[in-house]
Amino acid sequence: MSSSRLKVAFVLTSGFMMVEAVAGWWTGSLALMSDAGHMLTDSATLGVALWTSSISNRPADEDHSLGHGRAEVLGAALTASGLVVLAIFIAFEAVHRIQSPSPVAAGGMMGVAVLGLILNLAMAALLARGEGINNRAALLNVMGDALGSVGAIVAGALIAWKGWLLADPIVSIVIAGLICMGALRVLREVVDVLMQAVPPNLDLVALRRDMGALEGVTSLHDLHVWTLRPGQEVVSVHVVMGPAGDCTSTTYAVEEVVRRYLPRAHVTVQTEHFQPPSHDPSQGAPTSGV
Repeated sequence: MSSSRLKVAFVLTSGFMMVEAVAGWWTGSLALMSDAGHMLTDSATLGVALWTSSISNRPADEDHSLGHGRAEVLGAALTASGLVVLAIFIAFEAVHRIQSPSPVAAGGMMGVAVLGLILNLAMAALLARGEGINNRAALLNVMGDALGSVGAIVAGALIAWKGWLLADPIVSIVIAGLICMGALRVLREVVDVLMQAVPPNLDLVALRRDMGALEGVTSLHDLHVWTLRPGQEVVSVHVVMGPAGDCTSTTYAVEEVVRRYLPRAHVTVQTEHFQPPSHDPSQGAPTSGV
């Protein structure tokens, strides 16, 4: 996603967040104020995305031989952690409102929520064109805002129609639950990347089988696959060939197999020739070497 889109999204989100916070205070709506808090997190998310985007695109240097791509992952971790904290705060405030209901100006609440829904849908369309875990975290926040706006509209309608003040905190709890679930999904992906787990879309058994089936390959070991950042994987493997095997052609063939599974992977192939067992009469037993 281009920096210009992130900047536009950041300005729009920050501006409407202040509008929604004032409206939530004026109408007495916890749903609006919680949504404003969520939009504050969105603003922080987009700010982090702008910052980490500039860092992650820096080229490799002497201190970072594989580049700075993990900055994107760290940014997503910060964003998701902030969302979990926000969800807990919203739920806590909602429980307090259930115990002590407060009056809500339903008309103003619904009007601001409709404006928020329109803005969030436009923002989602903008962010949906981007890539990367950081962008997905930002999109998750915006979609959570859109759901929050829908919830505020529903709560406002119930209050205006039935005078049911509990609709406001109950909707807030639902919003908090949705926010927390989405944030935990992002955190799980972040943990997988930092723990160098095999990419979830890769069948490692099939990859090993296809490498081992290549002409001239007798065996392979130390096959490792991990994610530098979502969409950029790293593969390393040690390939053993027969005595007549060609190192260059085998390396190219292995790389081609990897590209079928992971088109953007950084691949390192180490080759060696297998030496058949030889008998040394002085030792009394066959020996072999690699």
